Amino acid sequence: MKNLAQKYGTPLYIYKFDEIKKRYLELKEAFHARKSLVCYAVKANSNLSLLKFLADLGSGFDCVSFNEVRRALLAGAKNYQIIFSGVGKRDDEIEEALKAGILMINLESEAELLRVEKIAKKLNTKARISIRVNPNIDPKTHPYISTGLDENKFGVSIEVAKKMYIMAKNSEFLEPIGIHFHIGSQLLDISPICESAKIVSKLMSDLKVLNIDIKFFDIGGGIGIRYKDEVRPNLYDYAQGVLA
Repeated sequence: MKNLAQKYGTPLYIYKFDEIKKRYLELKEAFHARKSLVCYAVKANSNLSLLKFLADLGSGFDCVSFNEVRRALLAGAKNYQIIFSGVGKRDDEIEEALKAGILMINLESEAELLRVEKIAKKLNTKARISIRVNPNIDPKTHPYISTGLDENKFGVSIEVAKKMYIMAKNSEFLEPIGIHFHIGSQLLDISPICESAKIVSKLMSDLKVLNIDIKFFDIGGGIGIRYKDEVRPNLYDYAQGVLA
């Protein structure tokens, strides 16, 4: 490391691709024999070499701006492996995402659903969408990175989500294909994730009765890493808890 710093100067960022590959494959393997798409959050690091490395491994990408979508595509990502998430999407970004034919747009509110429908109508296309459901579960992480409680104001309630899915089902320009929840980052206890999955899967079952066939069950949130003495969650237990 010191030799590299002397050669290239500082500050210098060094990426351990072997470790990144190992972590990606561990997570992918946890869902072995099931169809799964592991998506890298581009907001964490948008370095093109890193994105290309992950794209070559078969990774999907979760983006929170169209510039991130553009970078993922530039790095070799398949458009059908890109999800556009996040709050505050601009109309021009939504339009570009629809033109790019990405997998789906994660919606945060009823107002956003209406905006996406309006833009899709203007383009005379069908927007594949997912809705972020807030399961009102305490993720047991730092309050600054908690996003799964009512008080966090991310996503919509179960009741509002159901209403939105029915609106999307009845729309000529919307196609509801996914359901999404994200309860926080640096999650070291998997029980809140499993509890959230149970709540959201119940909603998914209710939607099936209404002939709304959800194809993607999207689990957001960051599995915790070790800084000092933290114990990283067992990925097999994590996957089995979700699949249950």
